[in-house]
Amino acid sequence: MNRNCNDCTKCCEGWTKGNVRGHDYYRGKPCHFVKINIGCSIYKDRPKKQCQDYNCEWLVNKELPEWMKPSYTHVVINQIEENNFIYLKCIEAGKKMSVNVLNWLFLYYINNNINLLYQIDGGWHWLGSKDFVNYIKERVKQF
Repeated sequence: MNRNCNDCTKCCEGWTKGNVRGHDYYRGKPCHFVKINIGCSIYKDRPKKQCQDYNCEWLVNKELPEWMKPSYTHVVINQIEENNFIYLKCIEAGKKMSVNVLNWLFLYYINNNINLLYQIDGGWHWLGSKDFVNYIKERVKQF
C-alpha cells in the first residue's frame, strides 16, 4: 500500500487538535502553516512529533477503501489507544458524515469488534464494549 496525503489537508484544517511551533490548532482554527487543499507550507521542516509521526487511519489501514480518504469523505479517522482501550475516532471535517461512510464504519465495527467513537452533525456517538461505553460517557465532554 502506497498512500499519501497529496492535496488532502483535513487533519490540519481545524478539525483535530495540536500545536505546531507554538501555534495551536483546533476545531474552527486551522494550523498556522496549512494551505488548505494544497498542503503544508513547512512540509520539509515540519515537526516530528505533531506532524511527521501523525498518520490518519486512511494512510495506514489498508482495509479502509480508497474512497474513504478524508478529502473525499470529509471525515478524519484516527486510531486512538488510551486507558487500555483501542478505538476509532471519526471526526466530521467540514460536512455532515454521509450515510455511506457511517454504514462502512458500522460494518467495520461489527466485522472487527473494534470500539468506535464517531461524530454526526457535531454530536458524539459511540459503539463498543460495555467498559468502553462507560469510559467514553465520562470523557465525551472533553471532545
